[in-house]
Amino acid sequence: MLAWPAVCGRRLARHGLAVPVARQRLVEQVGIMCGAHAQVMAAAELSIGLRVAEVTRQDVRRALWEDRTLVKTCGPRGTIHLFPSADLPQWCGALASAPPPNKQAVGVRLSDEQTDQVVEAIADALVDAELTVEELGERVTERTGPWAAERVLPAFQENRPRWQQAIQTAAFRGALCFGPNRGRRTTYTNPDSQVAGFV
Repeated sequence: MLAWPAVCGRRLARHGLAVPVARQRLVEQVGIMCGAHAQVMAAAELSIGLRVAEVTRQDVRRALWEDRTLVKTCGPRGTIHLFPSADLPQWCGALASAPPPNKQAVGVRLSDEQTDQVVEAIADALVDAELTVEELGERVTERTGPWAAERVLPAFQENRPRWQQAIQTAAFRGALCFGPNRGRRTTYTNPDSQVAGFV
């Protein structure tokens, strides 16, 4: 039986926090971590950099946007994570099997049928495309109807369109992941374009 110090020691070693792992194990280490929290991209780069010897933020970005060995998407708790691309089908299967509860007010929330329509529209719109949230919203509304664009979803300083509450669900179902930024603007794309053999 292991005592707590031994348990903590094993965890620190496995996570590369006792001794950083070799640089060529970057993607493997992100998998061992169960993803790198990337709500702020610099935080993901730092957490990986602490665990992988001599890795730079450019190495992380290369793995994400050039080599496509990492993918950026919604992860546990709906927050943005980096995962090994090869692990994405497993993560989507796990996260989609336990969808989060809909906490929006009755007049705001999407019905199950509307959610399915929006996710299908998102998947269709993102085939071979990298779209900003505004561009994606236009295409979703064209495919579903004006109800999707109604600005009823409480946000920081203004209400967002109703359809946006399905972004997390779309990511969990494998219809959406993040594409490379367009300047300072976030884009979304289909995992098929990021992860070889995703479907």
